[in-house]
Amino acid sequence: MTTERDCIYEVQTEVSLFNENNILKPYGYQMLFEQIAEQHLNRYHLNVDETMKYGYAWALISLEIEQINPVPPCETIYARTWHSQYKRPYFRREMEFRNTAGDLLFHGSSFSVLLEIEKRTIYRKKESPFTSPAPEELFTIEASPTFKNHLSFENIEERKVYHSYIDPLGHVNNCRYGEFAYDAFSKEEKKRLSEMKRMEIYFISELRPDDTFTIGKAYEDNKLFIRGHNNIKNDNAFDIVMCF
Repeated sequence: MTTERDCIYEVQTEVSLFNENNILKPYGYQMLFEQIAEQHLNRYHLNVDETMKYGYAWALISLEIEQINPVPPCETIYARTWHSQYKRPYFRREMEFRNTAGDLLFHGSSFSVLLEIEKRTIYRKKESPFTSPAPEELFTIEASPTFKNHLSFENIEERKVYHSYIDPLGHVNNCRYGEFAYDAFSKEEKKRLSEMKRMEIYFISELRPDDTFTIGKAYEDNKLFIRGHNNIKNDNAFDIVMCF
């Protein structure tokens, strides 16, 4: 019997995902995962068109990856993903990306919730509202849907949410957060991306049209923390942790 883990997807590491040092940008990992997740959800009839029939849509809560080998530019790589756990309200999903030789490039986990679109509330019932594959409890890394810290952040810049950032759910698409964080990198931080061992992204609250937000940075040991703070709602929108 074919399982989710038997499904292999090809993706291209496009040149636009790499910086001037030929290193994959942080949001490049998000883009690669988004490509295979979309293909996979289409295969299992769990894409946005199907879930919206029930009034729900997937909302990503966190994404955590560990890099094992550098991701090569302009090459075909192979990936698979599978649903590994459901602990209300979080749906956990694993991912693996390998090169043509079968070497592991990076792997990780994501946590998502089902968002009731009209009420903007999270689905918390025991059973899924639609049929989906049973979870395969095989985990790639240690991961959590939430993150807490008590660091003091230095404000780097203030930004505004533009219409081009908004996706079909009416909020800023998750991949944009990785772009915002990367825009705040210094030249030295961009070069140091080659040493990155782990990246964690936590999506805390929605950024909506016309919101303004402040990007802040903090350091602790070999970790770089980047925070997006919503100035309109006075709450944190996202946290990103880069471990070197």
